[in-house]
Amino acid sequence: MAMGRAHVSTHELVAGRYRLFEVVQRETNRVCWSGEDATTGHPCLVTRIELPEGRTGEAARRAPGRVIRTGETMAALCPGRIARVLDAVVADGMLWTVTEWVAGVPLGDLLDRRGAFSYARAARVGLELLAVLEAAHTHGVTHGELSPGQVFVREEGSVLVTGFGLAGATLAPRLTAPAYASPEQARDERIGPAADLWTLGAILYTMVEGRPPFRDRGRPEATLKGVDRLPLRTPVRAGPLARAVTGLLRKNSRERLTRPVVRAALARALTEDPGTAVTEVTTRPGPRSVYA
Repeated sequence: MAMGRAHVSTHELVAGRYRLFEVVQRETNRVCWSGEDATTGHPCLVTRIELPEGRTGEAARRAPGRVIRTGETMAALCPGRIARVLDAVVADGMLWTVTEWVAGVPLGDLLDRRGAFSYARAARVGLELLAVLEAAHTHGVTHGELSPGQVFVREEGSVLVTGFGLAGATLAPRLTAPAYASPEQARDERIGPAADLWTLGAILYTMVEGRPPFRDRGRPEATLKGVDRLPLRTPVRAGPLARAVTGLLRKNSRERLTRPVVRAALARALTEDPGTAVTEVTTRPGPRSVYA
């Protein structure tokens, strides 16, 4: 199977089994398709992650097992909040992951289409993400690749998270969405739960401001340098979330807010605007209905 970096034919099967339909979501170094298991006929999500040249090696060869094992652990810890990983494979310098079909919209796409969220809606999403991260961190798991593209918002407003197990798959500090990397990732240092809390702050910032705190500069190296060295642009639409957002986005990981403090701040934001309705999310049709 020969798959180029820029284009993948939707007529060939990934790993000889998974059929690609249409692109669901794109981020730097990451593309996600709606798909189908040609063996069972079941719908699925198929994600391609471009592995950095020269920085793969043994870690990359072990990546599929790592992704599957971590996905199983997280699905057991957070049933209904984690996309179940069905398969993973490395081929032609790409890491392919296959998860169950998710009836929701990537948070990044939702923001692109609808614009910034109210602070109350952002707080609701933030609380759900925080619950998932707390379960992971309590069991020694750091996501390390969290971004708006790894968060799917379902029709009733709940969220589902993908991408666990990618951190440490190669020697690269970050595989996807470098604008959401923590400063310690940007410096290629060892990461832990504090890196996920930074990214939670970056996602909260993006939801209320309508743009990420640090922009993508086209090349991952340049983007990571900006995350590490540039000052934070002060949020202007965060309202009561401002202190939590800026407290999470502290360059020094030891100075970031803790999970209990963040949880209390997000809960307070809801009490200040308890009547805000959840904006309707138009759920994407499943692969079969798209191509019926």
